[in-house]
Amino acid sequence: MYTQQFKKLIALIDKEIEAYSKLKDLFEEKKELLKKAKADDLGVLDNKILALNDSIVKLNNARKSASIELIGKDGCMSDFISFAEVNQPDQKEALLLRKDKICNNFEQLALLNNQNVELIKHGITITNKMLETIVNAFAPQGSIYNGAGKTTDTHDLDMWTINEEI
Repeated sequence: MYTQQFKKLIALIDKEIEAYSKLKDLFEEKKELLKKAKADDLGVLDNKILALNDSIVKLNNARKSASIELIGKDGCMSDFISFAEVNQPDQKEALLLRKDKICNNFEQLALLNNQNVELIKHGITITNKMLETIVNAFAPQGSIYNGAGKTTDTHDLDMWTINEEI
């Protein structure tokens, strides 16, 4: 009775699984680029991720429509499985397999995303320290002397080879 609707729904779920798998691959590639600090390549990769995300949104909307057509609401995989159990038992196993794939993909995506966020935070910290060093190196040095000509700098950043007071 619901065979065609289930086939349509399963086909859309398969496309979503494939898209999330591609997204996972892109996140892994991004992780490697972050490790190698290749900023130019990151921009290109981020554009690919954004384009894929747009495709995922469209697939998700199509799946929502198929869900409403089949079960009368925007359901989750558990809803589809429960509905299949009652109305189309031969589709239950196919849905269970896809649910496992989706769960695995999301766990891996979440882990990769968290790792990438941490790599980005680390990169920002390193960049800030480098900028601080550059700014301090080029900052005017006249302000570190008092009226007697003695240094008031409390930093231990002596760059002279002779550290004797004259």
